[in-house]
Amino acid sequence: MCASPCPHRPQPSRHVGPGRTALSEYQSERSASAEDEAPYWPAGVLPILDWGCAMYAAVDCLSETATVLLFDPNAMTDDGAAAWFVDAGSLAEWLETWLAGTGWYREDADEHEDVAEPTPWEMAASRIAA
Repeated sequence: MCASPCPHRPQPSRHVGPGRTALSEYQSERSASAEDEAPYWPAGVLPILDWGCAMYAAVDCLSETATVLLFDPNAMTDDGAAAWFVDAGSLAEWLETWLAGTGWYREDADEHEDVAEPTPWEMAASRIAA
């Protein structure tokens, strides 16, 4: 997912922490998105992990299962919705995968056929417009 100019696989090395909160990151991204030519941050999507390379893991707070999304601006063209992918159907599923180290971000993921890649988030455009 992490393409040029970011040459490495993202690692969950950064998190929202001192001076940064999930809410402040959400407000910052939502505000910047509204001013951008190509809006990109959906309503109700809370960033929970900074992967680096401007990528985030984020929770869809408006879904019943708290779907976890991947924001990858490296995939974005002139359509902000192109940067959004479903990483896990629920927060519980995402946490289990992350803690087990079996997600798409593991260093040897390309050697394992059972590692699911994030898929485009169908609701991105409508939620960005909200």
